[in-house]
Amino acid sequence: MDNIKLTRVDFRLIHGQVMTRWVVNLGINKIIVIDDHSAKNPIFTKILVNAATEGVEVKVFDQDKAVEQWNEDHFGDGNILLLFKDIETAKSVWEKGIKFTELQIGGIGGAAGRKNVYKNIVISKEDYDRLKVLHSEGVNVYMQPIPEDKPYPFASIIEKKLFD
Repeated sequence: MDNIKLTRVDFRLIHGQVMTRWVVNLGINKIIVIDDHSAKNPIFTKILVNAATEGVEVKVFDQDKAVEQWNEDHFGDGNILLLFKDIETAKSVWEKGIKFTELQIGGIGGAAGRKNVYKNIVISKEDYDRLKVLHSEGVNVYMQPIPEDKPYPFASIIEKKLFD
C-alpha cells in the first residue's frame, strides 16, 4: 500500500492536469484506472493508455479485475496513482477490499441535484452519504482539485450540514 501515492476521484480520469501536475509532483510511474465502463470499451482503454506521458504505465480495470489484481500483488511495483471516475466506484472497491487510507476528490461531473461543496466540486446526496461512510471508517477524505489548492477536509462539509 505504501506505493499508492494518490487515490483520486476525477470524472475526467487521465487529462492534462493529472499528467502535468499530480503525476510529476508525486513521481507517479503507474496509473491504475478503475472504471467498469472504460475497462469494457477497448477504444476508451486505448485513449486512456495513450493519454499518459512516456514512462507512465496505465492499467484499466473493471472493479472485479481490480480487486483480483489487488489481492494478487497490490498492483505491483511503482509509484501508483489509483484513479476513479466516480465516488460510487471508489466506495464499492473499498468495500470489496482495496482499503485505501486517503481519498482525494478532484472533479465530479455536474448534474441536477448536486451541491457545490468546495470550489468547483459538486456532489449529490448519494455521493455525500458514500463519502460519509468512508470517512466514518477512517479514510481521510478531502477535496483538492489541483496541487496548489490546500486540501479541504470532508469533515468541514459534514459540519456545514448541506445534506442533513
